[in-house]
Amino acid sequence: MTINRDMCTGYTIASSSEAIEREFQAEFQFTYEKRYHTHGGLALPVICGGEETKIVAFRWGLVPHWSKKPLSYHIINTDARDIVRDPVGKVLVRRRRCLTPFNCFFIRVRQNDGRKVPYVVYDGKQRIMSFASIWDVWQSHDKSTIIHSFSIITTRACKRLERFTRTMPVIIPPSRRRRYLDATAHLNRIMPMLRPYENDSLNLYPVTDLLNDFSINSRDILLPAGERVYKEYTYEQKVYLKLEGMGSMKDNPDRKPEIRLML
Repeated sequence: MTINRDMCTGYTIASSSEAIEREFQAEFQFTYEKRYHTHGGLALPVICGGEETKIVAFRWGLVPHWSKKPLSYHIINTDARDIVRDPVGKVLVRRRRCLTPFNCFFIRVRQNDGRKVPYVVYDGKQRIMSFASIWDVWQSHDKSTIIHSFSIITTRACKRLERFTRTMPVIIPPSRRRRYLDATAHLNRIMPMLRPYENDSLNLYPVTDLLNDFSINSRDILLPAGERVYKEYTYEQKVYLKLEGMGSMKDNPDRKPEIRLML
């Protein structure tokens, strides 16, 4: 197995609207739809600095305000290690930061035979989490078209994931969310937050190729195709995903893996 070089290209946000509003102390400003399988181009929930009590829908795939055409740029990810040198990121990380709620995200791990196997990465103790993101607004010359869009900030993989991927999204824990969104915060306070999320509760497991079909928006794409990488014996799993059967398939190979979502 060799490690994956890809960045974040998909995640799940399928908690109830009530749970998300409680988590962020904010209210939805649009009709929320659960997304088990997100991808670039979708309108997805974000919370912007200066508007922390509102959850709005922005398109994933940043279109800078100075772009001549909305499809000239479609920036899914922005690397934290280069963000202050990036012509797009250096301005937005100072002025337009947002949080992107999620439950889990996906990586693809290249095997020795060249195949890429999709994996779900989740936190066994945190039900609803948030990515560090930046946003911008583009509008046509006649102002007939306005696009609010965002990009997820990525960084190098944490120790628990570095065997499988070179990069991971930047995760902002609850204790730092307000500070990250604070419009008055100096960049020297923001940059230290754009680091790998080092937490022993992070885990991952392989899923089927259903993940490759962007038309599927159901919990089926989260069904395990193998065991969790790290055993979870030290605590009771109380998370958005409660996996049953993973790690015990050897006891009953005829039993299909089951998944119960607590979303």
